[in-house]
Amino acid sequence: MKKLTQKKEEIMNFFWEKGPMFVKELKEFYTDQKLHYNTLSTMVRTLEEKGFVDHEQFGNTHRYFAAITKEEYRKGKLGNVVKNYFNNSYKNVVSLLVEEQNLSLEDLKKLIDEIENQKSK
Repeated sequence: MKKLTQKKEEIMNFFWEKGPMFVKELKEFYTDQKLHYNTLSTMVRTLEEKGFVDHEQFGNTHRYFAAITKEEYRKGKLGNVVKNYFNNSYKNVVSLLVEEQNLSLEDLKKLIDEIENQKSK
């Protein structure tokens, strides 16, 4: 999955939280910023080209909506982090979390139990 810029990820969050909308409705969330309508429209169309957004046509205008779920994006983003920073090893991720004390031994045991329960289903 392709990585999004911070601004495009912000736009996706609006679609995930608010649902389908026209670019003019999306622009209303940017009242404190001088973001031009055409710039925002271009970013939405770029998101569509990358497969993140799709649209319904209403006359000569489009109402856009998220084409992937936030969960799908989150999983893809995590996969990229693991690939790029942890030699494609989730074990290395967990090791770092334990070393940095972000994951206690008790939490690790719970995680192992959850994994074992998933495998037994």
